Amino acid sequence: MAARIYALAILALTSAVFLMLTVTSGATFTAPTTNPSNQVGTATLAAPTGASATVQSNGGTVRVAWTATASVWASGHRVYRAASSGGPYSLIQQIAGRATVTYDDVPGVGAFFYVIRGYYDTNGANWESVNSTQVSAKPLDHFSFNAIGAQHSGSAFSVTVIARAQDGSAVSGFNGTVTFSVTSGAIAPASAAVTNGSLTQSVTVTGAYTVGETITVSAGTPTRTGTSGAFTLNHFRATSIAIANGAGNTAGLPEAGDKIVLTFSEAANTAQLGTCPSGDSGSDVLTNDANPDTITANGANLTLGTIALGDNGYFTLSKDAKKSTCAWTAGNTVLTVTLVAVKNAATVAAPSTATWTPPATLTSALGEAIDMAQIPTVTAVLF
Repeated sequence: MAARIYALAILALTSAVFLMLTVTSGATFTAPTTNPSNQVGTATLAAPTGASATVQSNGGTVRVAWTATASVWASGHRVYRAASSGGPYSLIQQIAGRATVTYDDVPGVGAFFYVIRGYYDTNGANWESVNSTQVSAKPLDHFSFNAIGAQHSGSAFSVTVIARAQDGSAVSGFNGTVTFSVTSGAIAPASAAVTNGSLTQSVTVTGAYTVGETITVSAGTPTRTGTSGAFTLNHFRATSIAIANGAGNTAGLPEAGDKIVLTFSEAANTAQLGTCPSGDSGSDVLTNDANPDTITANGANLTLGTIALGDNGYFTLSKDAKKSTCAWTAGNTVLTVTLVAVKNAATVAAPSTATWTPPATLTSALGEAIDMAQIPTVTAVLF
């Protein structure tokens, strides 16, 4: 009996030693799939280190990078993303092996937060390390401009463009080429390179006069845009016309002493409108009995373009208002033509209208062609 008890004791001791050796060696231990958060596995799987998240040069890609988990038996890494700091996180990529330690994400616009975990999934296990240090990135959402004051068509000026995230913060990682466009007219250059999220560029916008000009840039992958605030684009143009009664003259009746006052936005090339002599050698203004009645000039001394008045009896005949005189004032921006002799017409009973089409050949003193698209305002028509 004693011998039997002794034998059983020896057998139990041998089994215990064998079991201890088996568990210690790890040769047959398999984590149960019913316990994916196995605490032994989590505690012994090292988290990745050195995490970073950097917006790439195209503005839309975030490169997540890290140093591999120190657990050489790990199956690989998992990349998680959240829209809020601290999570909740969603798995966006599982990468097998420890050799790959970057992942390029295209998350959209906003602020994004990343963590990386080491994982082990051999033999039905599903172990993960704790999170790496959280890192964040803000991809390109739009471009902003500096305030742009009034500019002149064809004259260079400087603009500053900044790459921005959705919250308005600068995206210094963006390095790409932006394409310029304008609301109207043309802009040069057509494109320019942004460095570290910023661009200061000399541009020239050429086009008709407008108070609502804007500049738009587009760039990035996916494409993002930005538009400047509206600014005035000046262009040499006729701004107003007045046909004014001379002192003591009758309203509505063209008479000697009445004045035609033409105003331009800037100094005109006065030689192109003709000379402005006085006295007997004055410029002849032509009054035309037509529908509508018009005022032009003979072209030998003075070029006015065409002033159209309605067909309201201003002129009964087509005649020359001979010996009319003219004078430039206000830095050659205002031309006043005084009628010296004119064929009178019947009195117009009420205020009328006029339109003025300046000569298309006229340029500014600096050589800019007149903007024919702009219609001058009428401030007086013999009343």
